[in-house]
Amino acid sequence: MKKIIIVVAIMLGFSSLVISQNNIELDLSAEFGFTGIIKHVIQSGTTSDKGDVFDYVSQGNQDTLIPFSRFEADLSLNQRHHVILLYQPLTIKTQAPIGGNFTFDGVDYTPADGFLDLTYAFDFWRFSYLFDIIQPDGFFLSTGLSLQIRNASIVFRAGENGLGSVTDNIGPVPILKMRVGYEWGNGIFLMFDGDGFYASNKFFNGAEYPFTGYIYDLSFRGGYRFDDRLTSFINARFLGGGAEGTNDVGEYTFNDLHTFGLSLGLTYHL
Repeated sequence: MKKIIIVVAIMLGFSSLVISQNNIELDLSAEFGFTGIIKHVIQSGTTSDKGDVFDYVSQGNQDTLIPFSRFEADLSLNQRHHVILLYQPLTIKTQAPIGGNFTFDGVDYTPADGFLDLTYAFDFWRFSYLFDIIQPDGFFLSTGLSLQIRNASIVFRAGENGLGSVTDNIGPVPILKMRVGYEWGNGIFLMFDGDGFYASNKFFNGAEYPFTGYIYDLSFRGGYRFDDRLTSFINARFLGGGAEGTNDVGEYTFNDLHTFGLSLGLTYHL
C-alpha cells in the first residue's frame, strides 16, 4: 500500500508540472488483475558447484494466481513524442514443504528442515521514449527505447532451523519498444505494446562481467474511449525474463521466468 501511495503521489506531482503547458498532454493509467506463473526455475551456486535447479512452480508453490498492479504516466510532446514512466511491482511470497534434498546458493536443504519461506521480488521502474511513426487516425505505429531499473531480491529460508540465503540486485536494463494498433471512430481500439531485449555482452546488460540476459513484456489490449478524458481497457500480458552467468568471484546464477496476466485498467487524459 505504501508503494502505491508513493507512485500516485509521484504521478500527481508529475502532472502538476505539465498540465498548463502548450503542446503537452498527459495520460495517467492504472491497471489491476492477476498473474499466473507459466514457468519459473532458478539455480545458484559457484562455477565448481552450480547447485540444483529449483522449480518454483512444482517445489515452491507458485502454482497460484498472484495479485497484479501496474502504473504508468505517458507525457506526449508536440503530439508525436512520448516520454513514459512505468512502475511494475512483482513480488511473490510463498511457503512450501521441502519434498527432497537439494542445494541452492551453497546451502543444503533436506525434508527434515521443514518448510521453505520463499520471496521472489522483481519490482521495476521503466523509462521509455516513443516516437509516433504513424499518428493515431485509424492505424497507428510507434517505436522507441526503454531503460528498465530492476530491483531484485531472492530469499530462501528454511523455517525450522534458519538455513537460507538472500540475494539482492539493482541494475539497468536497456530495452527496445514498439506500439501498434487500430482505433475505430466509435471509441473502440485494439493495441499491441511490446518491450523486449536480449544481450550477452556486459556493456548492454549492466553487469560487470559477461552475463547473458533477456526480458520481454508483451501486452495485447482492447479498450473503449468514453470521451476525451476517460478510457477503459482489458489487457492480456506475457511478462518474463531470464539470466545466466558467472561473476568475477565465481558465483553462478541461472534464472528463467515466464508469466501470463489479465487485468482491467483506466486511463485519464489531462
